[in-house]
Amino acid sequence: MRYGRQVSALAALGLVAVTGALAPAGEPRRVSGHYTVRWEEQSFTPCGGTEKWWMSDPGPLMSRYRELVKEGDYGTVYATVQAEVTGRGMFGHLGMFPRAMAVREVIDAREPGPNDCREREAE
Repeated sequence: MRYGRQVSALAALGLVAVTGALAPAGEPRRVSGHYTVRWEEQSFTPCGGTEKWWMSDPGPLMSRYRELVKEGDYGTVYATVQAEVTGRGMFGHLGMFPRAMAVREVIDAREPGPNDCREREAE
């Protein structure tokens, strides 16, 4: 009986973690960086850091991604978006991402280049 309660508690915690990952809260803010789609990963690496955020809702960025990534399903694009970003937590596949984001508007999206974040930092 005790084992069953532990499993139920873990399942409930997992549901809370997944639900939190699906609905970032907060005012949309402008963010530039690289949106990457790989096996069991949809992430966004904002300029100025190495931390990857879980992309819980690519919204309008997904159609731009599909226009830009023509070879297969996986790839990376550079984008500037208005997005809601969560506070710190555990999000995405196995809770490996410290934040989650949901895109509300695409300002720009293009193939990645060597000066992507340097251009953004100059603004």
